Amino acid sequence: MAALLIALIIFGLYIYLKDTIKSDTNDSYEESSKTQSSSNFQSSTFYFEDVVVDVFIAVVKLTPDLHVLGNGVKERMREYALKTFKKIDGSAANTRTDHFASRINPKEQIKVKELQKKVSDKLKYYDFQYKKEILICMWSLAYADGQATLDQQKLISIIGKAMGLPYTTCNKIETMFWQRMKAGKFGDYKEFEKRRNKWFEDEAERKAEKEFEKKRKENSNTNYSNSRKTNHSNLSPELQKAYSVLGIEPSASIDEIKNQKKKLLKRYHPDLFANQGEEMIKKATKKAQSINHAYEIIIRNL
Repeated sequence: MAALLIALIIFGLYIYLKDTIKSDTNDSYEESSKTQSSSNFQSSTFYFEDVVVDVFIAVVKLTPDLHVLGNGVKERMREYALKTFKKIDGSAANTRTDHFASRINPKEQIKVKELQKKVSDKLKYYDFQYKKEILICMWSLAYADGQATLDQQKLISIIGKAMGLPYTTCNKIETMFWQRMKAGKFGDYKEFEKRRNKWFEDEAERKAEKEFEKKRKENSNTNYSNSRKTNHSNLSPELQKAYSVLGIEPSASIDEIKNQKKKLLKRYHPDLFANQGEEMIKKATKKAQSINHAYEIIIRNL
């Protein structure tokens, strides 16, 4: 009887010790996993600072006319970078953001192939959350002035691929960016839409100006003003329609053409029809597009 009692006590002690050791091991493993996950998401500033900042600066440097943009756009870029660095770098966020901001204005050449290799070497094996935040930040920086250029979109695709992300995943991350944008994570979405519309207007004017300058140089040895067509009967149907859309005569000066275009765009800006329903907004948008198109045709044929 005594032997049985001793055996039961020993068995109970064995079970207790086994559970205690298992519990300690699990706690240790969970703590280790948390620490590893945290260090995997919040990168070492010394090791990753250059490549991540390089990536952000690369997309910024592709912004059209960056050197003449107002401080508002550049401040937005700084704000977007800071939000991302807080997510991926924690306490080092301010330092890294300052480093990023200090490189916005100075002229700097980014070699995409070298950057692609650095990203592949240093970021390819990091977790998805880290890579996702980098790409979302790149999208936000690209749209800081209102519109991402084709070069910026290509760069984002290159960086995503360098980090080992499939094309479909990169597309999903772009969708995540737009979800955040529309939810106001990057400022007021209506304000963004205004910036975007302004960008399209400015871009149309930039293209027209380039065409005009090219035409002016081509005709530098001729009497440019006399070469212009001043009679509707001498114009192509497309050009006649363009003058009709703007409501001006072929004899109008370049300044008159510009002023008329700006006047019409103000009159038909989609924002002015925001309270009149989707149909009116669509009509106003279509009208604004036709005005820009007509302006480009006229400038191209001056």
